[in-house]
Amino acid sequence: MNMNDIKPEQSFFDRQMGFAVLRVMVGINMLTRSIVRIPELQDFVNGMVSNFSDTFLPDPFVMVFGYTVVLVETITGILLILGWKTRWALAAVGVLLCCLAFGMILQQNFGTAANIMIYGIAVSLLLFHTKYDGFGIDRGFPKSGN
Repeated sequence: MNMNDIKPEQSFFDRQMGFAVLRVMVGINMLTRSIVRIPELQDFVNGMVSNFSDTFLPDPFVMVFGYTVVLVETITGILLILGWKTRWALAAVGVLLCCLAFGMILQQNFGTAANIMIYGIAVSLLLFHTKYDGFGIDRGFPKSGN
């Protein structure tokens, strides 16, 4: 089968499936990160405060941000898995990733900042291609191109 044998509607459907797989994968990543943190939330927040003690960020700010991280991960993870308010969930994840990267750079933890950049690339790709968001609550479920 060569590329000329693929019908345009089939190619579009394939792109919708690809978008859905990546969207759900990012959603699972966000949600499970929060799920494992919730039982030890206070330890997580205290660890963040300790990790940022050598930076200019005040402890109360870091503490509030620690709780916010878990809340945003939970909400955006659920929204992305369901495909509901996808564009806004992706934008929120993008802002969160920018904040996390900034924090890692303040700590001079450049390896983790680079890992965050990989997530940022995935989120950006999804935002660039929201026209292919065809599965989920926002857009319903498309008919196969077959």
